[in-house]
Amino acid sequence: MKTEIMLALYRYLKKDFSEKNQLKQIQMLRTILEINQNVVREGISKIEDYEYNIINFPMLGKGLTLVREGQEPQVIESILINTAFANDVDLLESLLVLEGVSSIQMLRPADVTKELLLSYFSFNMQDHLRRNLQDLKIDFSQPLNKNELRKILEDVGI
Repeated sequence: MKTEIMLALYRYLKKDFSEKNQLKQIQMLRTILEINQNVVREGISKIEDYEYNIINFPMLGKGLTLVREGQEPQVIESILINTAFANDVDLLESLLVLEGVSSIQMLRPADVTKELLLSYFSFNMQDHLRRNLQDLKIDFSQPLNKNELRKILEDVGI
């Protein structure tokens, strides 16, 4: 993502560091990785299985719809940035959606997408999420429950 876009997002979008918001963003991270993994395996048409079922993440749903419609990456990025500003979407959510949708569109391997998305979290949180994803042998088809998400946040002191 271009530096000037990152600076604009950082300057103008709200920053919510609450536990509730972080739990939501971790869940969205898992959702993006699941979608990415399935799209790489089965093709872009697999997006249809997800785009209308992501009620808690409307910006992600919008991005997936644009990818399925075959829009150009720059057009998708512009629409999602405008959507983030117009709807006062949280900074972390905006960055995760922009990076996740781009990865899905480019058919990046899920492990590369995971590293890109984790890079938006602190080192401590990244390490902890990696360990928990590995130790729990998480199947991306099943979302983490709230207790698992809380445990992750508690273990890193949030």
